[in-house]
Amino acid sequence: MGKFCLYADNQLDAPCAYLQMYKYSYLANFIEDEKHCKGKSSHSIPLLVSCLKKSEDAVSRFSVKDECCINCMFCVFGCVGNRILLSNRFHPQKFCYDITSEELSDLEQTALKLFKGSFIQLPKVPISQLSVKYKSFEAFTAVDETKNIAVWTANAMKFLSSSLEPRLSLEVGLRIYQRDRGGRLDVSLLNTRDKFLFVAETKVDFNHMMAEGRYESQMIAYETELEHVDDGIKRAKFLVIGGRECDLLPSSVKGSTSGPRADLFYSVLRNHDLFFFSANALLALGLQKLYISINDYSLESLYPIIKNHRFIGLLSSGVVTADGEIIALDKALRMN
Repeated sequence: MGKFCLYADNQLDAPCAYLQMYKYSYLANFIEDEKHCKGKSSHSIPLLVSCLKKSEDAVSRFSVKDECCINCMFCVFGCVGNRILLSNRFHPQKFCYDITSEELSDLEQTALKLFKGSFIQLPKVPISQLSVKYKSFEAFTAVDETKNIAVWTANAMKFLSSSLEPRLSLEVGLRIYQRDRGGRLDVSLLNTRDKFLFVAETKVDFNHMMAEGRYESQMIAYETELEHVDDGIKRAKFLVIGGRECDLLPSSVKGSTSGPRADLFYSVLRNHDLFFFSANALLALGLQKLYISINDYSLESLYPIIKNHRFIGLLSSGVVTADGEIIALDKALRMN
């Protein structure tokens, strides 16, 4: 991979730290690549969390502040050369580093354990660090939809696309004629090469989503608008939900914490053929794409699962079926 980084001379555009996107007024403009006059804007989770520190080292331009890192993988998913070494607990250790085949094999074995019955276990910021803003990745995703989970989801979706340069934007407008006012798509991604459109509605956590009570009408209205997209483009919409994954478990699964609200949520998903990802599941999926298979664990490879009425969600412990069971992701992929 070599020691040279294309972004070493100007850290302000390094994709491991910053995500740059154009703004589009409406979905039709996004599809046709008719950019808004505001042009390109930069977004950065590391800047928000203050988890990276710059270095004058000729080789490594960044390093992680262990006391602030929430293991969100924003920098890892943004590194164009896969040159950030993780520990077997999914914690960034070395930047601008040529990962050895032995280290890569160890990370592959760790990633293989995901989506097989247990939630991903991410390290937390030590309790002694009282001054940090976020104590964990789940705590980070559970607040501030616009600045936190939406930006993080956009970066994760970009990494998870099989396209090297997908079109990506936040808050793309929708003209929803069935409602008194328009709406917006939190995150939109278009794979122009393979003709896939993915749109995500982000929610900070299960409790806020259910209390707000808008997710059902939003997703139904968005589907109506997506039907106007050219039939040559495969379309998929889904929720991305932050916070605690145990809140998203079906009530019949051991460890579920939401009771009747979970029953209501899953009833809505089944009735309207909706699908969701936990933020942790997107993170775990990215690790599998990074260390196991570029093709098998992309958004495009999951398209049949998202559109299959037998499945209604993905947690880091596995795929949630319409019957309220959790099965391994590999099993669900084989069922399509």
